[in-house]
Amino acid sequence: TSVIHGLADSQDIRATRRCLSALGARIDDLESGTVRVRGLGSAIVEAGPAPILDCGESGSTLRFLIPVALLVNGKAAFTGHGRLMERPLKPYEEVFREKGIAWNQEGGVLTVDGSRGYGELALAPGEYRLPGNVSSQFFTGLLFVLPLLEGDSALVSTTTLESVGYINMTRQAQAAAGVTSRWEPKNTLHIPGGQCY
Repeated sequence: TSVIHGLADSQDIRATRRCLSALGARIDDLESGTVRVRGLGSAIVEAGPAPILDCGESGSTLRFLIPVALLVNGKAAFTGHGRLMERPLKPYEEVFREKGIAWNQEGGVLTVDGSRGYGELALAPGEYRLPGNVSSQFFTGLLFVLPLLEGDSALVSTTTLESVGYINMTRQAQAAAGVTSRWEPKNTLHIPGGQCY
């Protein structure tokens, strides 16, 4: 259980809350700008049908939660409004196809499916390679989940990192919650597995 203070009420935050609720988290408003989040704890992997996650027009929600949905359910379908589903997702598509995760985007719906069955995580520890000249949101989404896997992982930028400040902001927030990672040479983040927020 976590309590978050100073939370702005925006369309992006509402989209993220909606999607996290669909994944099984419980979010309660306590007072203006304060929410209590009851996470899944040891309930990963969750049984049940793949959720449909409506990201509204929020690119951050979509990019943050693709890895999260794979960790929680192993598969999910993402939808959005406006031009959201036309925004670039190639970095994830390439890294997840390489990991054997099915990726299908048509008719305004993105479906990701680890197809490993109940009891096995769709994501496995290992090396994840992303271009560093794209949105840091791709790195952040993976940073959210890689520490929770059983083994260590490496998150490698294949080009010069253009948004290292945002990546380090994510790492600082994680460190405050007890989750660590460290920079290594050649734009590589070493992420120890088996951690817990």
